[in-house]
Amino acid sequence: MANPPSAGPAKDVSADVPLPPVEPDIGTMIAARAAQDPGRAVIRFRDASGKWNDLSWAELDRRRLGIAAGLRGLGVGPGDRVAFVSHNRVEMLLVELGVLSLGATAVPIFPDYGERTLAHCLRDSGARLVVCGTAAQQQRVAAQPGVDRVVVLDGRPIPDERAVGLPTLESAATRTLLAETAAAPRPSPDDAAYLLYTSGTTGEPKGVLLTHRNVLSQQAAVAAVWDVTDRDVFLGYLPWHHCFGALFERYMALYQRAVYVIDDSRGRDLDRLLENYGEVKPTVYFSVPRVYQGLMARSLADPEVRKKVLHPGLRFVFTAAAPLSEQCDRFFREARIRVHEGWGLTETSPCVTLTRPGDRRVPGVVGWPLPGTTVRLSAHEAATAESQGEIVVKGPQVMRGYHRLPEETSRVLSEDGFLRTGDLGEWTEHGLRISGRVDGVFKLENGEKVSSATVEARILAATPLLEQAMALGPGQQYATAVCWLSVPAAAAWAEHRGFEARTLEELHDLFDLRLAIAEALRSANVLTPVSYERVRRIALSPTRLGIETGDLTPTLKIVRGAAQKRNAELIEALRTGAPHPLIVEIGQSPDDVASA
Repeated sequence: MANPPSAGPAKDVSADVPLPPVEPDIGTMIAARAAQDPGRAVIRFRDASGKWNDLSWAELDRRRLGIAAGLRGLGVGPGDRVAFVSHNRVEMLLVELGVLSLGATAVPIFPDYGERTLAHCLRDSGARLVVCGTAAQQQRVAAQPGVDRVVVLDGRPIPDERAVGLPTLESAATRTLLAETAAAPRPSPDDAAYLLYTSGTTGEPKGVLLTHRNVLSQQAAVAAVWDVTDRDVFLGYLPWHHCFGALFERYMALYQRAVYVIDDSRGRDLDRLLENYGEVKPTVYFSVPRVYQGLMARSLADPEVRKKVLHPGLRFVFTAAAPLSEQCDRFFREARIRVHEGWGLTETSPCVTLTRPGDRRVPGVVGWPLPGTTVRLSAHEAATAESQGEIVVKGPQVMRGYHRLPEETSRVLSEDGFLRTGDLGEWTEHGLRISGRVDGVFKLENGEKVSSATVEARILAATPLLEQAMALGPGQQYATAVCWLSVPAAAAWAEHRGFEARTLEELHDLFDLRLAIAEALRSANVLTPVSYERVRRIALSPTRLGIETGDLTPTLKIVRGAAQKRNAELIEALRTGAPHPLIVEIGQSPDDVASA
């Protein structure tokens, strides 16, 4: 662990644990793990009939080399980029490892992107070969210019001279190709392993180049401070086009030789997620607050679900992407299950800081730097307190740069290797606290600066009845917010109190529910030391946030421009102080009226 700097935001803080040796490339790491216990299960997945199947380490290693040889036969070589447009499936992992074994770069792209964003990522990556999960995804990709070949993972491609099914690709791996692949030079630690596209809350996604060293140093560092072992079982739904699922969770399981079980719920079907969870009984679980809220709501409404979620073998849960509510934290803590948090971004592969076993969890605090990592708080005009600064990071997990964006790279990456993250933070005795984004700070009418992330985190921490919040306030007298109900939590709340309300519209009409939200936020205001950060009015959005509607990124972050456009009438009412049936008045003191 490290000690916070005594004064000033520009002090450096580094881990007190050295970074262990890092293996040279991902293929070497896989081969070494496979040699330890070839018959041991590495991946568990459901087949087409719904039955669980295990893939052994020996099979994983054999097939990734066979697929590499088949790709070599299609002309894939070092430095080439191979795009993936598929949901999580075991075949996707196998082909990814085959691509990396050739020294090529894997480019996973969110398969549910709209046509414009999908086209941008494919065009920007320069990938000539695209790997698709299904014929439907093949059809979308085949229409894009510049695609020369398509591999279809389920083995049932639409007839097209450019397309080949994965079984055909593997069977084409001749002895000559296998021998050439085995004899080829391995990629270097600084060769690009992944090109990952950021979610893009503003503008088009940027491609982040991450090396073999970036990926493996991350796992070596985590292994030095966490207690994950080969006895652990992961249940993973986090999407593999994003660094949280692809590089942090998935590679942690591979690195430690734990069993990684693919959850086909994709984090969207809570019934399916709970079914898988109950059958697999993960010992560690990685998710985002939105899913934890759903699990908690179901558990509080049904004792059998609670037993399933808080089963005796669960050692700890990990949360990232947004602060976990105090209610969720208490839900796990009372069951003696550790809650870990961390912070990072795609550009840092992704993790920079983690809380550690034995740490007391403090809401909003994301722990200490990983071994080998230095964190600096640099003075910035957007800071809302003297102790705050922009978080600047140096370490082996920092990206090589943005793909085809040299000016953008030089803007955020200094010559001595420090990355400007765009996040604001401050040191506490328990570790780093995230204060918000540099570009998420707005000024009120009186000139006081407010961090939208701080306000949003406080709102969501106050009550599990709200799932998302978007703070507003530039030029206003006080902070306001558009909020989205957590329908599962709100419906469970209503059922427990005897109300007949299930849909979003029915829940919005419940005066008692609105009153409960107002009381929770008023209590949070009382505990907020800075008066101008207190939210006096919120609006309950009638819209549903969605990736398909463009107001959520694939990592479930709000795309502010799109969400503001869809809620323009509510936002105008918040700004002007006009009455509206969906606005909840919080007030400033317990004597104020709770609801309109």
